[in-house]
Amino acid sequence: TRTLLRRFGAETGRTPLAYLHTARVRRARHLLETTDRTIAAIAADVGYRDPGTFSAVFTRHAGRRPSVYRATTSPPAEHPPPT
Repeated sequence: TRTLLRRFGAETGRTPLAYLHTARVRRARHLLETTDRTIAAIAADVGYRDPGTFSAVFTRHAGRRPSVYRATTSPPAEHPPPT
C-alpha cells in the first residue's frame, strides 16, 4: 500500500482518493450539463451511495452545489417556433 501511494503521488502529484474524486466530479459535471437525470441518480452513476456525500465533494471541487451548477451551465431550453 505504501509503495502504491508513494508511486501514485510521484506520478500524479495527488493521492489516489483525490484523483478518484476529481474523475468522479468531472463525469458528474458532464452528466449535469447533458442529461436531466436527478442529482441522486448522477451521484449513484459516478460512484457515490449517498447524495449528500456527493454534493459535499462536488461543492468542494466545483465551488457550487450540483443543483446550482446545473442551473448555471445547462443550455437554455429550446423555444417553440413562432406560430
